Amino acid sequence: MAEAAVKPNLREAVSLFEAGCLMEAERLCKLLLKDNSVNVGANHLLGVSLCSRGQYKEGADFLENVVDLQPLNFNALRSLGDSYQCQHRHEDAVRVYRRCLSDKGSLLSTYIKISICLNELGLHDEAIRACKAAIALSPSAFEAYFGLGSLLQDQYETDGALIANGRSAALAPDRPEPITNIGLLLKESGSIDAAIAVHRHAISIFPNYAYAHINLAAGLLASGQWDEGWNEYEWRWQAQDLGFRRPTSDKPEWTGQDLTGQTLLICEEQGFGDTLQFIRLAALVRPLCARVVVQCRAPLARIIASAAGVDEVVTEFPDRSGYDCWVSLMSLMARLGVTLDSVPATTPYLFTPADARRSWASVVPTSGTLKVGLVWAGDPKLGCAAARKMDSRRSMALSQFAPLAQIPDVTWVSLQKGPASKQVESAPGGLALIDPMDGVRDYADTAAIIEQLDLVIGVDTSVIHLAGALGKPVWALSRFDGCWRWLLDRDDSPWYPTLRLFRQERPGDWGPVVERVKRELTLVAEGAGDTVLCRSEAE
Repeated sequence: MAEAAVKPNLREAVSLFEAGCLMEAERLCKLLLKDNSVNVGANHLLGVSLCSRGQYKEGADFLENVVDLQPLNFNALRSLGDSYQCQHRHEDAVRVYRRCLSDKGSLLSTYIKISICLNELGLHDEAIRACKAAIALSPSAFEAYFGLGSLLQDQYETDGALIANGRSAALAPDRPEPITNIGLLLKESGSIDAAIAVHRHAISIFPNYAYAHINLAAGLLASGQWDEGWNEYEWRWQAQDLGFRRPTSDKPEWTGQDLTGQTLLICEEQGFGDTLQFIRLAALVRPLCARVVVQCRAPLARIIASAAGVDEVVTEFPDRSGYDCWVSLMSLMARLGVTLDSVPATTPYLFTPADARRSWASVVPTSGTLKVGLVWAGDPKLGCAAARKMDSRRSMALSQFAPLAQIPDVTWVSLQKGPASKQVESAPGGLALIDPMDGVRDYADTAAIIEQLDLVIGVDTSVIHLAGALGKPVWALSRFDGCWRWLLDRDDSPWYPTLRLFRQERPGDWGPVVERVKRELTLVAEGAGDTVLCRSEAE
């Protein structure tokens, strides 16, 4: 029988959807809608199927048809709210979820979803109230207590977060997440030894829970216990939500075997700053093999090519004929047995290419003033919740640097890229920045600008690592729960001899940090000596 003669059937489409044949189910739904565009079941199934394949915008169109036809179709409303949430349309999601509150059978999950969206919108107090409403409905609901703990943690309400996570751990002893969160809270509050103990406890109960291993690694690395820490860090590949992607190759991974006569491929991983920091290890592994090829993203290629030990840089994963074995860049720390005492800290270890230096010559005025580069925000990483949360803690607004405008005889230069660069247009009065960054196409260009500066000041971003790798004096502003790489209770760094750390004294409070920077920079501007640029505050 010809296909055109077969009348589409919604029940058949549902069966196909339940069997995982989504495309075929969608085809039948579209045929049904061609005959009757207000077919509620076909609109609903097509919308849900499209969303399940990640086509949230297209799916939302059909789900909107359903709720227009049936305003009290709570299943469709929840699916529509979920599609808005996945599109980061959190305000629309809250509006739709609130329509579901009249469905008494789903109040708990609805309040939890509302709280998540409100938090994304920055309405933290409302989000906490929604979560507490869920707890009032169901005092034994793990999800509600766990969500409340996360919300309170985001607001630095450590005591309340610890209580909420403790309650959720008691309600669901088979779940590792609350215990791991307790460890994170202890680390963020400065109790690193207690945090390490909690993560070890979590691993004893849930030995294959990757996040417990990664958080244990962070604690060990921050406290200088690198031998165990770097080995634990290998668990990062198992933590899918962090977005780490282990290279896929049919060639062997280098785990310490003999490399004589072979080409080693070093694969970039994670952020630009990680690559800029750890590419120094190429010089250590190069004597063990015949050639080193580095695979990295294009913005890094020119500057990475200047590193000792690097024979070739490629921006795509090479053909298997181009290398004999491979290793991820940060795994070199464990494979080479690098310790705190053996960090290769000689700078500069990256060098500005001659063509970049020529292109950017004299972009910074050669006046007699102190020339300072400024970077105030990182990459918001909208696709990764964990990274976005970290970025919100490390980043600042340009307006928070307003006190520095009072320092005379300073030429300010923006080194900021990304969405936060627009803040230059509304810079605080007196903090007039030269902004050459629109023309910057890669880190070699940025390096050429940094070369013309006396000092770089900024939050914990890739630019800080670039300045340190170039041997330029750099002042890094670190959040209270600073990254493991900056260790604990010190304002210098084993990674960069020219770097000074200015740490938050209280979570989220940048005011005193900026005031310390202002005090120190005033001394430099007044001619107190170049040594002030790099010496430790403790001296």
